[in-house]
Amino acid sequence: MIRNILNIAMTVLLLLIMDYRFTGNAFHESGGLVLALLFIFHNVLNRRWYTVFFKGRQSVRSVLMTLANLLLTAAMLTSFVTGVLISVTVFAPPGIRSDGLLVHDLHQGAAYASFILAAIHLGLHWDMLGAKLKNWLHIDGSSLGWIITGRIVAITVIAYGVYASFTHHIGDKLLLQHVFMEWGAAPSLWGFLIDYLAISGCYAGITYYLLYLLR
Repeated sequence: MIRNILNIAMTVLLLLIMDYRFTGNAFHESGGLVLALLFIFHNVLNRRWYTVFFKGRQSVRSVLMTLANLLLTAAMLTSFVTGVLISVTVFAPPGIRSDGLLVHDLHQGAAYASFILAAIHLGLHWDMLGAKLKNWLHIDGSSLGWIITGRIVAITVIAYGVYASFTHHIGDKLLLQHVFMEWGAAPSLWGFLIDYLAISGCYAGITYYLLYLLR
């Protein structure tokens, strides 16, 4: 239960701090600090995973999960370290701020990589999460109506998520490229939430279905 609450809290917080134009820099940095503490706590709770993931025979799902977890950890740590270096609020007093453009680019790229990898992580665990969700909502997952509805929703989310990935230049941001088109734009909060939830759902859904095909 604690792990599930922790995962939800980190996912929501990561979404909230993806664009500081809605929250301001102070909340962006404070939220990043809280996310770092939650991430450390999450790894402490799951420390046994680091001692056993190389032991025994590994399935395709286990290998993919190990790779996703290691990449996510590396991306999050890069985002945290670079966030400290470019801080103007939370870590500004110690005088360790860096104005280097490369550090800003690394911070943005690592943050978006963390966002995508968190979605992939969600897709790798969707069997378990989906079962819990169906049980909580008292849904008969074997019914034809639910299966058809679920497929339609999944296809819609994936299709729109691909579209939103291009409109928000996710690929450019992952490659540490500047996106000038968004500078000075007046963003829509609801549009941002819908688009980024769709992007997250897109990568989670693609991961789930690719894993399903690999089986």
